[in-house]
Amino acid sequence: MADQQLSGTTGRQLKIGGDLPYFDTRVELRDYVQAFEELGFDHLGFGEHVLTARVPDWPAGISPCEPWHEAFTQAAFVAALSTRLEIAASVLLPLRSAALAAKQAAEIDIFSGGRLRLSVSVGWNRAELSAFGVDPADRGALLEEQVQVMRLLWTEPNLTYRGRFVQLPEVALNPRPDRPIPLWMGAGDFKTGGVPRAVLLDRIARVADGFKFFGPLMREPQNGLEVVRKLRELVVAHGRPLEQFGIEARIPLQLVDEREWLALLDFWQAAGVTHLCLSNRRGAGGADAEIERLTRFRKLLDEHSINHPMG
Repeated sequence: MADQQLSGTTGRQLKIGGDLPYFDTRVELRDYVQAFEELGFDHLGFGEHVLTARVPDWPAGISPCEPWHEAFTQAAFVAALSTRLEIAASVLLPLRSAALAAKQAAEIDIFSGGRLRLSVSVGWNRAELSAFGVDPADRGALLEEQVQVMRLLWTEPNLTYRGRFVQLPEVALNPRPDRPIPLWMGAGDFKTGGVPRAVLLDRIARVADGFKFFGPLMREPQNGLEVVRKLRELVVAHGRPLEQFGIEARIPLQLVDEREWLALLDFWQAAGVTHLCLSNRRGAGGADAEIERLTRFRKLLDEHSINHPMG
């Protein structure tokens, strides 16, 4: 597999989607989701915190009181409001048992008609992990075991599993999804500017179906480019098909001058990413203002005549 292309386009059409901002009300969430789908975007993502705890390295400019919604609940809401969007939910997997997360993901995928793309991570807030009885020192090994168990529950009619963290005695998940749900990973933290440590990049390339940029990485395209290059190199080194591995980069629409939007889009497409997320995370202007921003991007994109899969 050494002859696989390690830079530039993968030959796959670029999927363009975005983030669901932090809105307080279900009305704003509803309006945004429905407008997002009507504009023809491909995927809509969101992260979560189950609990928030202010810690010494809490990022400046982000309030711990943001209205973070539990990811699986929000995924069900988005599924009910849409018919076509891929639901790109990001969950803090160690906060749940592997069996419960597998069940919740399977139900979302079944009820949405196979539209879930699940991203999992260990979380950067150690206080949040500790509140759920998770030893931060074990979170990486726990995550890998959970991912293995979830995939087995989705595909095996009966499962006995005895691991370091997960014990399952002859159990089954019914109903199972019609496919192995895509399981991506996120990694990186505020201290590193979103760049994952080498051990985390290796885990992603070895275990995950794709990688989703952590927020700070989207502000430094050159750092992101190096992450893309290294990940593709590692995927090949682990003997995995490069064309089946996804990478989602981000454009922070609220932080970048509008005149630079399309240049960044071209930059990431040339880098060979498979997905692009238009980051509108804060939602400070309300749903109407954020929808207007997306509408301007869509208009620019149409005028740009980029080769993309949106109708």
